[in-house]
Amino acid sequence: MKEYHNRLILGKGSSYVKSHLSRLPRTDEVWEADIQPILVWGWDARHHGELWLGMVLTQTESFHLALLASESAPGINDLATLLASVMEHPWVMGKRRPARIVLRNNPQWEELIPHLRQLKIEVITQQELPLWDDAAAAYVQRMKASRLGREVPMITVQPELDRAFPAVARWVKTSGRIEIGVEEEQGFVVRAVDHEKGRVVFEDMHTENLDDALIALERGLEGRDP
Repeated sequence: MKEYHNRLILGKGSSYVKSHLSRLPRTDEVWEADIQPILVWGWDARHHGELWLGMVLTQTESFHLALLASESAPGINDLATLLASVMEHPWVMGKRRPARIVLRNNPQWEELIPHLRQLKIEVITQQELPLWDDAAAAYVQRMKASRLGREVPMITVQPELDRAFPAVARWVKTSGRIEIGVEEEQGFVVRAVDHEKGRVVFEDMHTENLDDALIALERGLEGRDP
């Protein structure tokens, strides 16, 4: 990863407000977090720029807690925003702080570490993040497998997401599939596709991350008959 030197912005006006985060319940979980460039067949890096993947996963059952894909090279504030977002709006198991976060051994992230420790979160840095790396490889494989026509990566709904996104879960179980990803010349795209006829019943090209995409899907599919 290239080295960037943007300064960390915390507090009012930022997503990372320690006074808010410090009030969240603390668990004994261990999370892995990183933002890395990924290579995907069919992605024109010269035209679009690099594709960056940010993810936070919990070692408890290897659940994804947050995911974003961006064409912009990340800075320290992107990681701070990602971690603050996942603590306040995780995909599963409610708002919380982990006991430990494992980060890639990257000088770019060092400025954030003392602030995480002030939240009573132990921070470990290491060269390899096995859970994160495996999840990133699986994400790239899904993207490669789905880059036909207008298709984008397909995801399934974990049981723990049923409560957070009941309309999305009902759609996946009874009616069709959902597709989320970065599409050439379109950017970030999310859609719901009917299994029986293969028609797109909902599409949004204005979300910037997976959290917003799932919220858009939930709103788009609410009230739709299975």
